[in-house]
Amino acid sequence: MIGRPASFAFLALLAGAASAQTSAPKTPCAALDDTQREKLIHYIQAKYKVPITTPLAVSDAQVNDSCYRKLDLQSQDSHRPFHLTLYASPDLRFLSRDLLDSTVDPAIEERRLREEMASTLAHAAKAPVLGEKEAPVTITVFSDFQCPFCAQAAKNLVGEVVPSHRGELRLEYCYLPLAMHPWARPAAEAAACARVQGDPYFWSLHDYIFEHQKELNPDNLRQNLLEYAAGLNGLDSQALAACIDQKSGAPAVDSDMHLARKLGISATPTLFINGERVGGYRPDQIRSAVDRALQNKPAAADPPRH
Repeated sequence: MIGRPASFAFLALLAGAASAQTSAPKTPCAALDDTQREKLIHYIQAKYKVPITTPLAVSDAQVNDSCYRKLDLQSQDSHRPFHLTLYASPDLRFLSRDLLDSTVDPAIEERRLREEMASTLAHAAKAPVLGEKEAPVTITVFSDFQCPFCAQAAKNLVGEVVPSHRGELRLEYCYLPLAMHPWARPAAEAAACARVQGDPYFWSLHDYIFEHQKELNPDNLRQNLLEYAAGLNGLDSQALAACIDQKSGAPAVDSDMHLARKLGISATPTLFINGERVGGYRPDQIRSAVDRALQNKPAAADPPRH
């Protein structure tokens, strides 16, 4: 990872390149050829310890009117998710996770990125919702039912954060079962099946899975979930069993996993609060992000005067 001195050096390199481009006639940027793509993939596999057996694809796009490139590297194996976005210097020698444009106001850029992320989440994710659907602040969590840290996050979010901001906050759940967890994927599909019958049934199953996480395993998961669901008032347990057995919840899980790859998410839990990414889970960090979002929420319109 590039530290602060290296970041300044990279920014200086960028500024120098931009200056050179403005003083010299512009020439077309050379296209990325197959040899360069192969070298980049080999480097990323070695740097990030991606198994050689996991094929990677790289796509690139020119950054504005410069010859810097935005590189998107993505796994072509659905069972081994990997997605990484890097920026490359024109000669492909230097790679960085960030490319800073010194001509753009940082505050404006931060707001633009946050709004763009919020828009992407709103349009791409059809997530189950806890709380008021029209609440001004949205927490979106990418989570794994077998992840211990996700269980801690779920207990805090559902049990404390949402109830303490009633009417102001909504929680959205996105499925991101990790390959290392053998029953996370079937649990996600079962929860997606419960959601078909209504968001409250999803959240009931969500709470049950996380509360009994240590007792569940691949052999007893289906039976335990169906026994619990049979006690939920109004839920059609036969329809739920059929949905689970037919893997009808798989498309919803696949859709969220695709969104996670698009956003470069590979760890759980990962949260977004009104588009602001909050990596990992620390209650104090979440409280601060929620407070900032509430302070920046649009002011309510004045009631009409008679």
